[in-house]
Amino acid sequence: MLLWIVLLKAALCVAIGNVTRDVCKEQICSCNAIEGDLHIDCEKRSLTNLHHLTGPSSQFYHLLLHGNSLSRLFPNEFANFYNAVSLHLENNGLHDIVPGSFLGLQLVKRLHINNNKIRSFKKNTFLGLDDLKYLQADFNLLRDIDPSVFRDLSKLEVLILNDNLISALPINVFQNVPITHLDLRGNRIKTLPYEGILEQIPGIVEVLLEDNPWDCNCDLVSLKEWLENIPQNVLIGRVICEAPTRLQGNDLNETAETELCPSKSGMDSSLVAPPTQDETPDRGPRPTPSKTSGVTESHSGGRGHDKGRPKARENWQLKTKPTAIATGAVEREPPANSTCPQSCDCKLIGTRQGLGVNCEGKKIESVANLKPKPLGAHELNLRDNNIHTIRRNQLRGYHSLNLLDLGGNNIKMIENGTFHNLTELRWLYMDKNYLDTLMAEMFVGLQNLEYLSLEYNDIQLIMPSTFSPMPNLRVLFLNNNLLKALPVDAFLGVSLSKISLHNNYFTYLTVPGVLDQLNSIIQIDLHGNPWDCTCNIVPFKQWTDKLGADVIVSDLKCESPEQFWKRDFRRIRNDLMCPQLYEKISPTSLSKNSTYPADTGTRPNSYLEPSRVSISVLVPGLLLVFVTSAFTVVGMLVFILRNRKRSKRRDGNSSASEINSLQTVCDSSYWHSGAYHADGPHRGYDCGAHSLSDK
Repeated sequence: MLLWIVLLKAALCVAIGNVTRDVCKEQICSCNAIEGDLHIDCEKRSLTNLHHLTGPSSQFYHLLLHGNSLSRLFPNEFANFYNAVSLHLENNGLHDIVPGSFLGLQLVKRLHINNNKIRSFKKNTFLGLDDLKYLQADFNLLRDIDPSVFRDLSKLEVLILNDNLISALPINVFQNVPITHLDLRGNRIKTLPYEGILEQIPGIVEVLLEDNPWDCNCDLVSLKEWLENIPQNVLIGRVICEAPTRLQGNDLNETAETELCPSKSGMDSSLVAPPTQDETPDRGPRPTPSKTSGVTESHSGGRGHDKGRPKARENWQLKTKPTAIATGAVEREPPANSTCPQSCDCKLIGTRQGLGVNCEGKKIESVANLKPKPLGAHELNLRDNNIHTIRRNQLRGYHSLNLLDLGGNNIKMIENGTFHNLTELRWLYMDKNYLDTLMAEMFVGLQNLEYLSLEYNDIQLIMPSTFSPMPNLRVLFLNNNLLKALPVDAFLGVSLSKISLHNNYFTYLTVPGVLDQLNSIIQIDLHGNPWDCTCNIVPFKQWTDKLGADVIVSDLKCESPEQFWKRDFRRIRNDLMCPQLYEKISPTSLSKNSTYPADTGTRPNSYLEPSRVSISVLVPGLLLVFVTSAFTVVGMLVFILRNRKRSKRRDGNSSASEINSLQTVCDSSYWHSGAYHADGPHRGYDCGAHSLSDK
C-alpha cells in the first residue's frame, strides 16, 4: 500500500511538472491584435527554453522571442506553438540548432534568426518548416552550409545571409528551391559559379553581392556573363574586384573578359607583366588635414564630400538599411489617422507594422520642424537635408524609433544626451556630415544600437570610452575621416564584429588598450592609411599576424620610409623595419630603462618580440669571455703558488734564528757556570736535549 502511495505522488509530481502555461492567458507575454493579426511579444523575458509554455490553440499568431537566452534549440522546442505563422529569434546568443527543433511549425512562413552566433547549417536544420517562404539569418558567424539544407524548403523565396563568414556556396544548394531574393553581402565569397549555383535560381529578381573579396580571374567569367544576360528588371549589387592587384577596385561589369582571363584570349597569364607604379590602384597623395570644405551639391540634392579626399570604395560598405528585404515586410499605406509630417512620405513597415517616415531631401533645417511629430515612428529618414545641429530635446518622445538616418546633412554638433530616450534604436546613420569630435556623452541611451555609420566626417578626436554606452554595437564605420590615433579604451565593453578605419591618417595603431579590446572582430578594413613602417608599427604588425587571413580587408601598404613605399608591411620582416630591436642592449641602457628600449614607443605588455643578439656578435663575445677566464685562473694559480713558497721560506728563517739564539744562551751558561768537565758537558743541564725537546 505504501509503495502505491509513493508511485501515485511521483506520477502527480510529473504531471504537475509537465503542465504548460498559456503565454497570453497568464500574461507571461504581451498579446495584442494588430490589423486582425495576433502578435505574441515575449521580447526580453530571459527565457532559456519553451517547454513549459504554450501558445493559443484557437487562432494563428506571430511569435516574437528576440532578446531572450535561447542559446540552443532542441528537438520539438516549439511543439506547443503549432499555430505560429512567423517566428522571431533575433539576439538570443543562439549558436546551435539541433535538427528537429522546428518540428510542428508547419504553418510558419517567416523565420528570423539574425543577430546570433550560428556557425553552421546542418542537413536537417530546418526540418518541419514545410511552408517557409522567408528566412533571415544575417549577422551570424555562419561558415558551413550543408548542400541539402534548403532542399525540403520547396516554398522558400527570400534568403538573407549577409554579414556572415561564408567563403563559398556548396554546389546544388538551391536545387528545387524557388529563390527570388538572395542577399550575400558582407561575406568572404571570392567566386560564384554558374553551374550548380546560378543556373538553379532562374526566377531571381534581386541578388545582392557587394562587400565580398571577389577574385577576378577566369573563374568569374561565368558570373560576369550571367550578370550581363539576366533581365534588366533584376536588381543586382555591385561586384568589386579585390584581387588580383592589377584589377583591385574594378567593377566586374566594366572589366573585359580578356582582363579577367588573359589565358583565354591566347595570352599566357604567367607572362602578364605586373602593374607599374602608375597603374597600381591608389588613392593618390594624401592631403594635409584641414577644415576647407569644397562641398558640392550632387544631382540628387544630397551633399558630396570633396574636401580633397577621394571617395571610398564601395566594396565593404553596408549601405542598405533594414527595410523591405532586410526587415522582410511588405510596405503598406498607413491608416488615415496616423501621424505623418508635412512634405514627408509615410508607410507601414516591419513585422509589427511600425510607421516608416521618409523625409529625404526635403530641405529640412531642424528636426524640430517636423510637424506633426511622428512620435510613433519606427524608422525616420532625414538624409540629405540642411540640418546643422541636433538639440537634446528634439528627439524626445521618439521611444519606438528603430532606425534613424541623419546622413548627408551639415551637422557639426550633436548635444550630449540627444539620444538618451532612444533605447530601441538599432541603426544610426550620421555619415557625410561635419562632426569633428566624438565622446561618450553623445551616445548615452543607445544601449541597443548595433550599427553606427560615421564615415565621411571631419572626425579628428575620439575620447576614451566613447563607444562604451553602446555595448551591443556590432558594426562601426569610421572611414574617410581625419583620425591619426585611437584612444586607450576606445572599444572598452563593446563587442564589435566589423569596423572600417580605411582612408584616415594612421601611421600605426596601438595594441595595448586599443586593438586588443577587439576580441570579437571578424572583419576590419584598414587600407588607405599612410603606414609608417618603422619600429612603432611592429606591435601592430604582430597583432595583424595573429588574425585570420580573411579578417583584414585589402592590403596594408607602407607610406614611409622610402625603401618600403607601397609594400604591404605584413610581408616585411620585423628586423628590417626596426633593426634596433635586434641589436645588443647595453647594461647601462637597461639600468636607465628597466622595461624596454626608449624608441619602441610601447608599454611593457606590448606585442614586441624579445631582442635577439646576432650570432656574429655572440661568438666573439663568448670567445673573449673564455680567454679572459682562462687568464684569470692561471694568474690566480701563480699567485697562490708564489705565496705558498714565500710562506715556507719565512718559516725556515724563523726556526734557524730560534735555534741560534738558544745555542748562544746555552754556551753562555756553560762557560759562566764552570760546569765543564773534561769528560763532557754537565749532565744537570743538557741544553742540546732541551732545545731539541722544545723543538
